[in-house]
Amino acid sequence: MKEAQTVLWSEPDSDQIVQLQADLGAAAEAGDVAAQHLLGQHLLNGWVLPKDAARGLSLLQKAAEAGHVGALTDLGQAYLWGTALPADPDVAVPYLERAAANGGTEAQRILGEQMIGGWVLPRDVEGGQAYLDQAIEAGDVEARIALGKLQLYGIGVPTDEAAALAQFEAAAETGNGQGLAVYGEHLMWKLSDPPRAEAMLQRAAALGATEAWVSLSKGAMYGYLGGGSVSRAKFDGYAEKASDAGEEDVAVLEATRQMWGISMRASGPETIAILRDAAEDGNASAARFLIELLRDGNRLNVHRDRKEVAAALERFGPLLSEKEQAQFALTLRAATARTPKAYAPVAADYAAHPELHSKWFAEELWKANPNVAVYILQKQFAEEGFYRGPLDGFATRQTLRAIYKACRGLDQPERCNDSVLKPEIMGALLLN
Repeated sequence: MKEAQTVLWSEPDSDQIVQLQADLGAAAEAGDVAAQHLLGQHLLNGWVLPKDAARGLSLLQKAAEAGHVGALTDLGQAYLWGTALPADPDVAVPYLERAAANGGTEAQRILGEQMIGGWVLPRDVEGGQAYLDQAIEAGDVEARIALGKLQLYGIGVPTDEAAALAQFEAAAETGNGQGLAVYGEHLMWKLSDPPRAEAMLQRAAALGATEAWVSLSKGAMYGYLGGGSVSRAKFDGYAEKASDAGEEDVAVLEATRQMWGISMRASGPETIAILRDAAEDGNASAARFLIELLRDGNRLNVHRDRKEVAAALERFGPLLSEKEQAQFALTLRAATARTPKAYAPVAADYAAHPELHSKWFAEELWKANPNVAVYILQKQFAEEGFYRGPLDGFATRQTLRAIYKACRGLDQPERCNDSVLKPEIMGALLLN
């Protein structure tokens, strides 16, 4: 199976793919659990082999019945996140629990992080901590990083930067710099100690966490690495390192600099050109940002363009997942809706496709058309019995009272006291 896995990820040609699928299929039919798992993974997700979700699911279920930890974990994640299958946490949890009980550290980490975070699963800090402790004890470095993030940001547990840094440093000792990248960026945005933040991000990048080069580029661009021209002068060097490491988000930063005129003259057309060129080269991050900009504009030098955004989604859609393409398509429909009568079918489609729901998607829907987002919430609140006003998509006083009441049930309810009409708050409410 290791040889088959290696060939699958080495860009096989069409003849090799046909042969691999035939060989794996024969082994799976003969009862080879590892072959069932490997073939099931690829068919369910359409990674290298042509997608066949029904057969992939069947193969993974056979392997799971035999107690294969990887298959149990894959099924749990598929149902938890709703990627290749409709999201259903009630189905996901038993798979993950079985994998965790059989020593699956990935399942332990997922359960622990979600139970403490309370994002997809009901919050259970004690139970989640026990799972993360098991994974860490078994040597799962990513579990250390997951716990450190929760401690750093005070999600489900008290904020404890010292404890978070201890977890990240322990991960770094094994050669994993991802935690240091998180902590370094956190320090950078705080502006409490720019030299320390920069040094920590450099350490993280040297350990292979190349996303730290993007953080350093971003910090340089916005003046967080020494202030003003000193900071901005560092952009090109860090951006080049990020680009050399294959980090796609650098193209988005380059476009952002051009759009707002950071260290250059602002130009909307040049911004779009940078993103188009990067997308033509296969940069998915640039394609996403291009679609968002053409859909929403920036109220300065990039205007909404319905024709161009539809063409961009069609042209660059193949760079995105099927789920992302469907999400963007629905936000484009929302962007063109102008009356409650037009909001209704968009809201109905949003409700009918829970597999598309995510924090990112909810915030994109809000950005595309706040009225549609408000309409969805009005309908939801009316069904729950604490909104009796019209379904019109307007943020009336009665609507805002209902939104505020719902907001108080979110994490960090103090955020609601300023304004509830923020992307992160409205996104969280739409996701709930």
